[in-house]
Amino acid sequence: MVHIIIPVYRGIAETRQCIESVLRAGNSLDHRITIIDDCSPDPELTDYLIELSKGGMVQLLRNEQNLGFVATVNRGMELDPNADVILLNSDTEVAGDWLDRLHRCAYSAPDVGTVTPFSNNATICSYPKFCEDNTLPEGWDAAKLDAIFHQVNSGKSVEIPTAVGFCMYIKRACLNAVGLFDTETFGKGYGEENDFCMRARRRGWRHILCADTFVYHAGGVSFAETQNVRKENAMSILRRRYPHYMPLVSWHLKKDPARSYRLMVDFMRIRVGRRPVILFVTHRRGGGTERHVRELSMHLDHAAEVLMLRPYLWGVITLEWIRPGERFQLYFHMDRDYQALLSFLRLARIGQVHFHHLFGHNIKIRNIPEDIGVPFDFTVHDYYAICPRISLTSINYRYCGEPDLQQCNACLNIKPRVGSANIQNWRDENRTMFNKAMHVFVPSEDAARRIRTYFNDAKVVLAPHLDIGPESTLPTPKALPLSTNERLRIVVIGAMSQIKGADILDRCAILANQYNLPLQFHLIGYAYKDMAGLPAEVLSIHGEYEDVDLQQLILDSRPHVIWFPAQWPETYSYTLSTALMSEFPIIVPNIGAFTERVSQRPWSWVCRWDCSAVEWNEFFVRVREANFLANVSPAVTNDAQSSTYYRYQDYVRTGKCAALAEGDLSVVRHLLVAYCRPPFKLLERMLLDLRVILNPLLRLVKIIVPVVRKIGKILSPYNRKMIKAWLAGRWPS
Repeated sequence: MVHIIIPVYRGIAETRQCIESVLRAGNSLDHRITIIDDCSPDPELTDYLIELSKGGMVQLLRNEQNLGFVATVNRGMELDPNADVILLNSDTEVAGDWLDRLHRCAYSAPDVGTVTPFSNNATICSYPKFCEDNTLPEGWDAAKLDAIFHQVNSGKSVEIPTAVGFCMYIKRACLNAVGLFDTETFGKGYGEENDFCMRARRRGWRHILCADTFVYHAGGVSFAETQNVRKENAMSILRRRYPHYMPLVSWHLKKDPARSYRLMVDFMRIRVGRRPVILFVTHRRGGGTERHVRELSMHLDHAAEVLMLRPYLWGVITLEWIRPGERFQLYFHMDRDYQALLSFLRLARIGQVHFHHLFGHNIKIRNIPEDIGVPFDFTVHDYYAICPRISLTSINYRYCGEPDLQQCNACLNIKPRVGSANIQNWRDENRTMFNKAMHVFVPSEDAARRIRTYFNDAKVVLAPHLDIGPESTLPTPKALPLSTNERLRIVVIGAMSQIKGADILDRCAILANQYNLPLQFHLIGYAYKDMAGLPAEVLSIHGEYEDVDLQQLILDSRPHVIWFPAQWPETYSYTLSTALMSEFPIIVPNIGAFTERVSQRPWSWVCRWDCSAVEWNEFFVRVREANFLANVSPAVTNDAQSSTYYRYQDYVRTGKCAALAEGDLSVVRHLLVAYCRPPFKLLERMLLDLRVILNPLLRLVKIIVPVVRKIGKILSPYNRKMIKAWLAGRWPS
């Protein structure tokens, strides 16, 4: 006999869902259900419980005054001195033969004292993200998830340091040996089950996570207003009462022994879904490539599942499921574990591969489509396929002009050497790959022309990124009023490297200050070098920002014009997209995708990309007079992008999905256990610890060096010589 005890306080909708799920669940085990109304302030809830109890399927008790969770469940646990108990929160939902499975787990060994199922909101028993409050994955309800847990983790369990109280099975023998919850200490709730479990552990009882059962938990319904304070108080008590409690929990968090069981459920959710599965391959450098990968994944949300391969460390790659809310991640060494990776990709029914970037990858990564027998596509985000320097820039960080092979090889062999020493070999390798691709997607006409120049047999397809849809209507730009004595506000956006034009911006600001030009530069973002020192009325730097805040930051800066000083032929530019979605004038260079993307747009200028800082400032002063003060828009350019381009409507390839055999599940389980952690976790931790130590030192150096330089300028040559000699440990003769 198992006695299910459901304490109730508030939350009519959650309570109904809980009780009705318990009543309709199909369990063979003899059980009874007792609902204890802890003096609920909700009359609708009270009336519902009274009406329900009339059917005789549940026993209803009511506290005459509010006793709190601990005293209420203690009352329930004393009702039947011979029955095991399940404490079930009223904001849970159960499914299937959940009770039978918890009971089997409880009696899998004589020393098992408590059993807890998986849940979306159960700290160390949480799914899909460990120790987080998760929502149910999109398209999945409690019953569907529980069925997957039952299928793939049948009979599996993991020892845990403490039960989690939302759904806690307690064997009567354990309860009799340990006693009831500590009402006096834990009052209204939180921490009482941890205290009970630590007392039980002292008496030799173990606590188990039942890996084949899932129970939904909304969380915090009854005590939502005060739960954080109660949690903090409970943790303080537990630390004092059980000094080894936190080390025990910390060890469990570090080891995470249930990880492979969560991954098994992830795998089956990917595998049994009706959506085809696509493998994305990209780098780990973030930026526009990462953003497009995420946007494309979201665009395909209802059409396909997306797994992603990216480099990790020292020849290891990570395989991730990039659906929001998931944390599926495996690690494979490309030399040692390549065959294991292929086995997993086949079992995950990958139907196509989409390469987004090869930077940092082992050469074997190119063989994956052929080795698992699927087609592949390629998206060009930069010019890595043409030149290993990626951006078609020379060592001075400016567009190289794409010279002949001899000059390219000379550039590649300048130390530090980048990629191949022979540009022809490099391009031949990539030509072979591009020619095999179903599509080579490019986000702009300019990029298409450059790729066709080097890979003329590739199936190049124009497919602009997805941040501005084909049906989007961009606002008509307007010039802000400019008074005669007002500076022209020029805003630059982004993380400014050399190739993005940081040096040009810096030099323009210095010259504007030196010659007192009516110009004011704003950098929304940051630069690769220190650009401080100029007055704020000439140059202001806002620092890092989140993409979601960028549009507001632009509005707050009230630019007269947004300027893109890029020194390389960008294939797209997400920051330009943000500028286009604003109502402000734009100045772009005549290189890369910029020209076509501002074509036919009023209040937009296309200028030579290689202008000097003097020429740029002359241009800014000129447009200030001729356009902004006169309120006259410049002539529009006419280099529009093609109106016909790929919309991904035929992108996803469907195919039949063969059922997994029992033997396949065993192989999957082995792969998940073997590759769910990095192969060098200790070394990685050491490097991270070293980074923690070095970062403050580097910041300190950045502060000290400019100070030392200023002091050096003040000192006389003789004093500088004396200080250098002293630092070197010798005195000058």
